[in-house]
Amino acid sequence: MKKLLLAAIACCAILSSCKTYQLNVISSTTKNPDEQTGNYQFENDTVRVTYSFYGENAPVNINIFNKLNEPLYVDWQKSALILGDTAISYVPNSVPINGDINAESYKYRYGNRNSSITTNPTYTTGTINATADLPKTTTFLPPHAQSNNTSLYLTRGFLNIPDDQLNSVKLKADDGWTNSTIKVRSAEFTPQNTPLAFRSYITMYILVDGEMVPCISEQQFFVSRSIKMSTNPNRLQDFSEKRGDYFINSKSSNAGQTIGVVALGALAVGAFATADSIKP
Repeated sequence: MKKLLLAAIACCAILSSCKTYQLNVISSTTKNPDEQTGNYQFENDTVRVTYSFYGENAPVNINIFNKLNEPLYVDWQKSALILGDTAISYVPNSVPINGDINAESYKYRYGNRNSSITTNPTYTTGTINATADLPKTTTFLPPHAQSNNTSLYLTRGFLNIPDDQLNSVKLKADDGWTNSTIKVRSAEFTPQNTPLAFRSYITMYILVDGEMVPCISEQQFFVSRSIKMSTNPNRLQDFSEKRGDYFINSKSSNAGQTIGVVALGALAVGAFATADSIKP
């Protein structure tokens, strides 16, 4: 009986934890990513702006390096991520505060001689210990210094890509000593038919002869490939490193959840059958 229970529970745990992964490759309309890191670097004589999107829901990580011998100012209030025709400021609109409270309250009534009597006391216990990090609207960059900003995400889950756009292909797996392959479903896109296109607009200022002169950096990106699979994409040979030109999302597989429920039902039936078999 114990062996049956343990085996069924293990089966439920394995099957119900099945996941589906979506790996999305991000391309630039103007240049290729760095071969080693996958990051996108755009630079001139003034500044170097580097983008990385690796992580769940594609965090927009922006690194800005001041190449000048003079200070550089980044105005995040006048900088934005543009999805379609919608501009989203790199400065968040709200600041969440989490904390607890500590309070006590009482009700009083007075007797004939103005003597107070406490009745129906109520208590609320806890503590308040909260901090608020206010958004920085301007970043001051000294000469030859850098700064990072990660305040926005590109997605909130899987991109909506119809199954009829995905083709079945095999990709090389990174197993170290074997040449195995993994079957996946993949689709490639152009800037015209991509499921996700976006721009990044950054406003910077440099001080020239006592006046603030704007310096604008604007770059365009799009999802050029999407891969759907049931195996962790980190096993793929081309995606075994955490590069800045792609991101991975995952969700529980409906099939895995359904099979898990069926297995749980089988566990219950098996338990009752075993119980019936040992009745006197």
